Amino acid sequence: MSKRTVFLLLVMGLLALILSGCDTFLAPQDALSPMTAPTDGGNYLVIFHGNNLPADVEEDVIAAGGQVRTRFDQVGAALVTTEASSFVADMAAMPGVQYVIPDVVLNWHPGETYVEVLEGEPATLPAGESIGDDEWFYNAYQWSMKAIDAPGAWDAGYTGAGVRVAILDSGIDPTHPDLAPNLNTALSTSFVPYEPYIDDGDGHGTHVAGIVAAADNAYGSIGVAPNAEIVAVKVLDSTGSGYFSWIISGMLYANAVGADVISMSIGAYLPRSGFWTEDGTKVGANEVAALVTLLTRVINYVWSNGSFVVGSAGNDSINFTGDAGLLHVPSDCGRILSISATGPLGWGFDPTVDLDTPAFYTNYGSAIDYAAPGGNVDFDIYPGDGWWIDMVFSTFPGGWAWMAGTSMATPHVSGVAALIIEANEHRLTPSQVESILRQSADDLGKPGRDEWYGRGRVNAAQAVQ
Repeated sequence: MSKRTVFLLLVMGLLALILSGCDTFLAPQDALSPMTAPTDGGNYLVIFHGNNLPADVEEDVIAAGGQVRTRFDQVGAALVTTEASSFVADMAAMPGVQYVIPDVVLNWHPGETYVEVLEGEPATLPAGESIGDDEWFYNAYQWSMKAIDAPGAWDAGYTGAGVRVAILDSGIDPTHPDLAPNLNTALSTSFVPYEPYIDDGDGHGTHVAGIVAAADNAYGSIGVAPNAEIVAVKVLDSTGSGYFSWIISGMLYANAVGADVISMSIGAYLPRSGFWTEDGTKVGANEVAALVTLLTRVINYVWSNGSFVVGSAGNDSINFTGDAGLLHVPSDCGRILSISATGPLGWGFDPTVDLDTPAFYTNYGSAIDYAAPGGNVDFDIYPGDGWWIDMVFSTFPGGWAWMAGTSMATPHVSGVAALIIEANEHRLTPSQVESILRQSADDLGKPGRDEWYGRGRVNAAQAVQ
């Protein structure tokens, strides 16, 4: 098969870290560095006590010297713009106001590397009974579908048909032949003002989307739920950065358009004690608490209103058991499942190896709910030819790519959730979906809930029985 590979380092020095055997993709202190205050200095999130906005919120904001830009009526908050230096103090003094905080922008994409595969001749694949066997790259590269027994679910007749999955990320390539058949372009939208189209300038969202629902089209790769409908909700720009207000808007929009599943392969760290932004603005402990409060409200709202929410646990080898000083958002906020990553070591050379080894970079500990394939790196092979086959293979703008991270684990769980919803004729609440996920997961590691696998590594075939 003709191909060429391209390596992209999303973090300076990543190759040096891997070569030296460092067990993190991106150290927590580096993960905090992209945080900045709004560039115009005038956007604030006003959060009220309770989940309802007061009827006179616009009048109160105007009286304090601001203007409401976006109402978040479902969660008792509003995005406000102002040039008044006294706005924060004056607004905070209004009855019912709990917090007034800057609309902080973060980089929500963990440090990840990819190997891109441009379109070439399909590999010679053995015949089989699963629908995936007519996809070019399935048997050759997609070990992750085998790890969760997606073929067992397909053979039982479940492919996610009729289930709507919202991908909150950097967008989706709408022209990709593996994604276009399942992409609802009419509902897809962008909350990035200067990137108003859903096109994916980063590639991350396209890769995630293919893991969920690359189509069963006898072409390229295949997703966990290859007949599910996907909706691109672009909340990050081409650098992976996004304001809190974009993330909040994206979740509420996805729920409003009837997303059965909201998949968020995004994450950032917030020290509970606060931090300084690059421009010297202090985000104090009270403001961190406010951001977490608002995210928790939004996630709990969309969950209670019918959207199953899945998020990545992070890629920094952090043990969050008993760690009260650092938060990973949004996975630590409310009714969202936090997903760790697993992967093989040397699968391209020995297909009998364990597919469920905890990834060297994955966060772990009591915060983990479930595990799923995210890709691994065998340092006995790296940097030799083929080391990247232990990563997760999926769609990418202009072709396909291998990537590794809890970002790749998350959409595997989102896809399994879509299969569960289809198998139960769309009659389940998100809590009932989670109950089936828990009962059907493979209990790996220590018996019961485990620091690496949570309640288990998800199993698609068992989930639809």
